[in-house]
This record gives sequence, C-alpha cells and structure tokens, in this order.
Amino acid sequence: MLSWIKRHPLVAFFALAYAVSWWPWVWAALDPENAPSTILPPGPLLAALVVLVIIGGRSAVWQFLKRIVQWRVGLRWYVLVLLLPPIITAGAVGLSLKLGAAWEPHFPGWADLGARFVFILLFIALGEEPAWRGFALPRLMARRSALAASLILSVLHIIWHLPLFGVEYNFGNIVPWMVSVLSFAIIVTWIYLHTQGSLLLPMLFHTSVNVSAMMFRWISGDDMLRLWWLFAALWVGTAAIVIARYGPALTRRASALPA
Repeated sequence: MLSWIKRHPLVAFFALAYAVSWWPWVWAALDPENAPSTILPPGPLLAALVVLVIIGGRSAVWQFLKRIVQWRVGLRWYVLVLLLPPIITAGAVGLSLKLGAAWEPHFPGWADLGARFVFILLFIALGEEPAWRGFALPRLMARRSALAASLILSVLHIIWHLPLFGVEYNFGNIVPWMVSVLSFAIIVTWIYLHTQGSLLLPMLFHTSVNVSAMMFRWISGDDMLRLWWLFAALWVGTAAIVIARYGPALTRRASALPA
C-alpha cells in the first residue's frame, strides 16, 4: 500500500480527502438527528499531511506547513484577496436591485463579522486551501498548463462538495454555483503563482468569499436565482480578464514552485 501511494500520490490524496471529509455524510444518512454535519472541512488538509508523510517524511511536511504562514507577498495581494470577493458580491447584489429585486439588508456587528472570519479561516479555508493549492495543484501542473490544471482541480473540488447538495446549493442554483467554483480556481491559481506559492493568500481569498456570501441572505425568493447567475457572470468575467492577460500559464514569470 505504501509503495502504491508513493507511485500515485495524487490519486491517494483525493481518495483519502473524500473518505475523511465524507464520513459525516454517511453518519447523517444513518442517524440524521445526531450527525454533527454532512462534511468535514479539514479532511483535505489531513489527507495531504498523511500522503506527505508517506512520500516525503517530516521534511516534506515541514516545507508544506511553512507555506501556510508565508506572508511576505506584497500588500497589493492582501488588498486583492480581501476586497475583490465583497466587491464582486456587492456588485451582483447591486445589479439584482437594478433589475427589480427586493431586499432586506442586515449588517452583523463587527464582533460577529470578525468571529465569522476567524472561524472560516481556521476551520474551512485552512482545511481546504493548503491541500488543494499546495499539494494537488503543483502536481496537476507538472504536465499541464496552469489553466488546465485549475479546471481539473475545480471539477474534483466540486465533487468534494457533494455532501453539501441541498445545504449550500440545489438543482436550482447548481449550475451558476459550479461556474463560480471554476472561476475561483483560475483566479486562485493566478494568485498562487504570483505570490511564490503562498498558501495563506488562497486561504484569505476563500475566507473573504465565504464571509461576503452573507449578502446573499439579503435577497430571497425568485430573485435569488438571478443573483446567483449575476454572481457567476461577474466571476467568469474576472477569470476571463486574467486568462486574456496572462494566457494558459496564468503568469508571465518563470517559477519553480514546490510540489
């Protein structure tokens, strides 16, 4: 088994990430009243650490963990990852209002907003992004363009969300939700390549996207689906700008990122 994992680390990683993350889904199916949730967000991180121990030992794990706190990347990247998601989400809400949507805005207190940000950063973003971008992405890019690797990763990421069907998305909004995830993957790869493989910046981007999603609660009913499509369209437009400027490589600089 260990020999097989060393030969197929990516397959082993995704299989383990799904297994570790999905066990609450099985629990929920068997005992819905007592199951804590339907998915375990830290599953990908745990899977990456297990596979790294097998294929590279403590040194590989240490190099991986150091990139989670790699923060010297330039102020403009922090501004981008923290402000772009709320700008996009607010833009989608604003367009919805222009098109006649009714809304009931509710602004949480700064303490609640800060607590939500910290929880998402340390439980969800930390559980996912280092594994997706720090472990899987470089290996997917070994024989592919950054764009192709991002799209493959986004599909596998979408599959990982399967237990959340009926919770975060449903048959009504599944298509714009998937389109948004595809766009996020391209943008996060672009950020990753321009910040020397920092895993902190993808974590902050993921957190900002999730925190900004509270604005979706301001609109309901039939207007919600239109909001989803506007949200997806704005992210597609943003990803298209990145592709148009940088091409399939998503960067113009030559880099040797750690795998």
